[in-house]
Amino acid sequence: MTKIWQISREYAGLAEAGGVKNVVTSLCEQLVSLDNQVTLFIPLYGCTAVSAVQGFEIVPDMASAITVDGQNYIAFYGNATIPVGGRDSGRSVQVVFVVSSLFTEKMGVYTYTPLEEKLNPEHERGKGHADAPILEMLFQKAVLWYGILKNDIPDIIHCHDATTAMIPVFARNGTDYAAAYKDTEFLVTVHNAGPFYHHEIESVEKAVSLTGLPAEVLSKGLNGSVVEPYLLASECSHLSTVSPWYAEELIDPENSRTDGLSKGFAERGITVTGITNGIDYEKYNPTDVQKSHLISPYNPETLDLAGKYACREDIIAEYREPDTSDRLEILEEGQLARYGYVDPEGAAVWFSYHGRIAGQKGIDVLTAAIPEVLAACPEARFLITGQGESALEKALQDLAERQNGKVLYLRGYNRSMARQCVAAADFIVLPSWFEPCGLEDFIASLLGTVPVAHATGGLRKIEDGVTGYLYEPNQASVLAEKLIALTRSVSADSRQLEQIIQTAARTVHNRYSWEAVVKNQYVPLYGKLLKKK
Repeated sequence: MTKIWQISREYAGLAEAGGVKNVVTSLCEQLVSLDNQVTLFIPLYGCTAVSAVQGFEIVPDMASAITVDGQNYIAFYGNATIPVGGRDSGRSVQVVFVVSSLFTEKMGVYTYTPLEEKLNPEHERGKGHADAPILEMLFQKAVLWYGILKNDIPDIIHCHDATTAMIPVFARNGTDYAAAYKDTEFLVTVHNAGPFYHHEIESVEKAVSLTGLPAEVLSKGLNGSVVEPYLLASECSHLSTVSPWYAEELIDPENSRTDGLSKGFAERGITVTGITNGIDYEKYNPTDVQKSHLISPYNPETLDLAGKYACREDIIAEYREPDTSDRLEILEEGQLARYGYVDPEGAAVWFSYHGRIAGQKGIDVLTAAIPEVLAACPEARFLITGQGESALEKALQDLAERQNGKVLYLRGYNRSMARQCVAAADFIVLPSWFEPCGLEDFIASLLGTVPVAHATGGLRKIEDGVTGYLYEPNQASVLAEKLIALTRSVSADSRQLEQIIQTAARTVHNRYSWEAVVKNQYVPLYGKLLKKK
């Protein structure tokens, strides 16, 4: 039995923000199912759903004193379990919460919420926490202190994203930790290396103050004038990422979408292992409305699609008239603010987008392409759901209200409605500028909705013309041309989509299950790391 720690700032059903939560959750569950001893380390936030765990308790008489940026902090610990395979299976993920008022006062994992903005206008919704560097160092040092205080050291520590990438750096170079973790192997997974995801430190001097590590160690992570946690981690751990295509892009010195990180990896000759994320089919199974959260069951793998089109009729019934109610400015959990409506008269082909409303996702390309598509094909309709950057949200709001029944934008997040909008469409449009893996194409395929995506990163797992469609370059005119061609083709004969619907659903279900990904790729990678001993 291998003792594995998974270190993450988020976990599905517990504290959620982005796609990392799904990866970490499925990885933990599958490793436990394969008889490994798995412990998840995560902060205790003000938004943490403690009801999602069993046996939560603060560990008595256990705390660590941690210095960050010249200030002293105390971190406490909480223990709990998350059952795997049902409450009576006897298997569970062990959970260790890092407890500090710096985390418990936060109502979002990485960013301020609308409520926090209302309470303090300086805490602008969607913006990162002002004390993020302190939070990150406190959490990472607290994780390492836990093993020392408990005298419980794992075989492998798997760190997820830049917010945890300094753990192996501390363990190999920090005098407090090096002896305890000398036999532990480290894996750091790069979930996203785009701008704003590096969590870089502004200078070596600031890094010395934040970390307490020597300048000569931290200088090895320089990317221009900033210190990169990923570059430091590459010196003392193995790096992985969430698809082989993104692994290629990460070590390409010409990659302009990583703010110089790819050039740094290339110059150092760093190897990055690419393992395509899986998907837990049972969490999206369209034949079971309890799991899919849709209004009607159906099965794309057998082309039983009546329930899919029932989802469309339900959207039409709910949103076919202009909205005359007051706008919701601050949304509570599950609430949606509505812009535009969908007029079914003359509609033939339906497109959707669901995901973060962020620059990375190519929302600028989508909002520029939609008017071109509708001018050429008035029979097209667009359903858009998500939230994120204020300026991009505003662009979608304006677009929806200008298009007179052809665009519906639902700002916010409601799981059931998000899936329903995807299920209701013929195609999902994914114009990301870069995409490490992509989950929305998987979800759409399982729901019988064909992905149309920019050929970048992990979206290249889509087989063009077989399980979906790819286009490049990522220009509004090119995307519009692709969507116009698909609209005209499907308007002429909607049955031609059936083969792609069926092939895509079967491919994702069978080839990309998390069980197969963990058993066939992560377990061998862990084994390879342990052989270093």
